[in-house]
Amino acid sequence: MPANCTISFARPEHLKAIPGIQVAATSVFAESDVPLDIRYRTTAMDVLQAAQESGQLWIATGGNDHVIGYAMVYILDGLAHLDDLDVHPEHARQGIGSAILRAVIDWAGRQQYAAMTLVTFRHLVWNAPFYEKFGFSEIKEEALGADLRALLLDEVAAGLDGHNRIAMQLSLSG
Repeated sequence: MPANCTISFARPEHLKAIPGIQVAATSVFAESDVPLDIRYRTTAMDVLQAAQESGQLWIATGGNDHVIGYAMVYILDGLAHLDDLDVHPEHARQGIGSAILRAVIDWAGRQQYAAMTLVTFRHLVWNAPFYEKFGFSEIKEEALGADLRALLLDEVAAGLDGHNRIAMQLSLSG
C-alpha cells in the first residue's frame, strides 16, 4: 500500500467522491458482466450518508485527503455484509483494497459478528480469488440466508448473470 494512503471511517465530506469511484471501478468490467443499462448506477447519497453515520463506511485516502477507495457494510441475515469494496482503477493493484478489507474484517470481529458475507463474481481473478485469500469461501445454495438469497435474486433481476455470481462468507468466531 502506498505510504501516503490512509484507511479510516468516512466523514460527511468524503461522500461526494464515492459515486465517481463506483463508476470508475465498474468500467473495468466487461459488458457481459455489468451490462450498460446498470453500469452507471451508483449508491444513493442517503444510503451512503446512513452508512457513514452508523460507522459502516470506510474510505482510503491518498495525498490531500483525496478519496481513492471505499467499502460499505450493512447487516444482512444478522451478519456483517460487505456491500461494496471499490478502489479507483488509477490506484488498483497497490494493496489498497486489501487494506480496506482488513479494516472492515477487523471492525466486524470487534462488533462480534459471527461472520461476514459478500457477493462477487466467481469467474474474475480479482474477485472471488481475492476474497479467498482472506479466508472467504463459497456459501452453498442450501446454506444461504433469506436476505442473501433475496439479494442474489435482485441482482439477476437487475441484469447480472446469476451463474457468474457467488455468495461468500468468512467466519469471524473462533
